[in-house]
Amino acid sequence: MIDLKKYFTRIGYKGIQDVSPTTLYNIHTAHAFSIPFENLDIHDLANKSDHLIKLSEEALIEKLINKKRGGYCHETNELLTRVLEQMGFKVKRLAARVLVEDSRPFGHQLLVVTINKEKYVADVGFGGNGLIAPIPLKINTEFKQFAETFKLVKLQGEYILQFKVQDKWNPLYSFTLNPYLASDFAPFNYYSSHMHKSIFVTNRICALPTTKGRIILNNLDLKIRNNGKNKTIKITPSEYFKIIKKYFGINLPSDTKFKTIML
Repeated sequence: MIDLKKYFTRIGYKGIQDVSPTTLYNIHTAHAFSIPFENLDIHDLANKSDHLIKLSEEALIEKLINKKRGGYCHETNELLTRVLEQMGFKVKRLAARVLVEDSRPFGHQLLVVTINKEKYVADVGFGGNGLIAPIPLKINTEFKQFAETFKLVKLQGEYILQFKVQDKWNPLYSFTLNPYLASDFAPFNYYSSHMHKSIFVTNRICALPTTKGRIILNNLDLKIRNNGKNKTIKITPSEYFKIIKKYFGINLPSDTKFKTIML
């Protein structure tokens, strides 16, 4: 059982807790702005476990709430799923094929929430250009979210989430409404955290949306997007811990050592 009071404190949410589109929107948005996308446990030399990313409820509570860390999709979307279910929302886990990578990996975790027969796509764990707020399951409709715009299209029976960049629509991932169990994501999680072809094994990534854009740290490249304008800053290894604390609220022990990234 998740202590909802602690979770709401973690994301800075002080609103009502009814089952409604407004509550879903506000919790999703608060979560997206507060809990960063990050995969640092995969690269921590001290992490000797066969399961580098743990998805039990206890592990998610300890890492994302108590330790104020972040996670990737299988962690942060699973936490949101369990919170919403505990509040009384009707939630289904979905799996998507990522379309922004050459390998087009399958297994990204997202969710669909049904409220009064209306379905909403929710996803706080895509990282670089993911949703900030949930969107209705409606195709060919633009959804403006702060400085970013999204829409869903449908092609050959699959929904495709698109992201608008300089008046051009770019696909993020495709999915169907076939539901999955939490246990179904175990092999996807293992692949993402262990296999060399996974982007999460070959890169240390932190990302967090802002009301004006995104802040993304990919290895030693700090990318700040502000109202459509991008700035990239090369940081040094000695600055790394200061940067992740300043921009993502991640406070790691000073003696943390990372694996060498093999490109």
